[in-house]
Amino acid sequence: MTEGAWIPLREATAGNACEYTGTVTITFLGDCTLGGEEKSREKPTGFIQRIAKNGYDFPMRNLKALTQTDDLTVANLEGVLTDRDLKKVDKTYNFSGPTEFTSILTAAEIECVTLANNHSHDYGDEGYADTKAALEAAGVAWFGTDDAVIWENAQGLRIGFTGVNYALYDRQAAAYERQMRALKDAGCAALITVMHAGEEYTQTIDRHQKQIVRYAAKEGADLVVGHHPHVVQGFDFVQGMPVVYSLGNCSFGGARYVKDTDALVLRAELDFEGGRLTGMTLRFYPITVTTDDTYNNYSPDFLTGKAAQRVLNKMKKSTGYDMGEFDPEMGAVVTFSVK
Repeated sequence: MTEGAWIPLREATAGNACEYTGTVTITFLGDCTLGGEEKSREKPTGFIQRIAKNGYDFPMRNLKALTQTDDLTVANLEGVLTDRDLKKVDKTYNFSGPTEFTSILTAAEIECVTLANNHSHDYGDEGYADTKAALEAAGVAWFGTDDAVIWENAQGLRIGFTGVNYALYDRQAAAYERQMRALKDAGCAALITVMHAGEEYTQTIDRHQKQIVRYAAKEGADLVVGHHPHVVQGFDFVQGMPVVYSLGNCSFGGARYVKDTDALVLRAELDFEGGRLTGMTLRFYPITVTTDDTYNNYSPDFLTGKAAQRVLNKMKKSTGYDMGEFDPEMGAVVTFSVK
């Protein structure tokens, strides 16, 4: 892991010219719900009791080969972290866990999370504020629709992260444009948009995802990484910009049983020369979200052989992009230059 500073966009000043030459490696994880519904809190098979029995290290124990050997790891934190008895908003599913579960993130060396999703406000603005406060107290960076974030390495190279939830229309679009413009003004050498969008439990890319991707390309994003459908979707280039439509779940405490246990971890290697992004290698690692065959135990692990190839075939069915043969060490690899 390379030491780096995290700067909320609201606190960022103009960046100095950077001549960094080298590679920055970023790991992306899909939906992580560190908790669950209120009715599952005391159940021995629920996420909270599973952690009480097995410890903070349990959920991400098998993914550390990636999360502990990169420069930074970014996950989707889908739910609220609070120690208060807050009123949940009126919706079908409300997810929460105690603030101490930030230790799950730090134990796995997950340095940053996106809160741009449909469960970060399950307990209203108060729950959202508690989540952000808990993350900041634990030293975990965050970004959402209300603020972007910048990672800066020791040489001054800056990478900006923005989050999009559902779609980009009207005020959401205007806010996204402001964030992207401000990240450029702050001297970011690469811009990454993480989108939480799409139709659940389908490999088909929907109109909202396509709309976000078009906007991201127009605003100069260098990479778009998605989740929300709870299943794997494919990879493609849109106007020359690489897009990963859905990683699926990761450690998903929201349900004891999941409809599809296949998912992905993405490792992105960004190459820079003289402070300019010149190339990128994307490595896709198929995973199962549970190491128990009978129910979801919230502890994902890597897939190999035919099971891994099955996940890559789902990606091809989704977008038509053929990921090729899976290599257990290198992953399914896409390498390209950046103009």
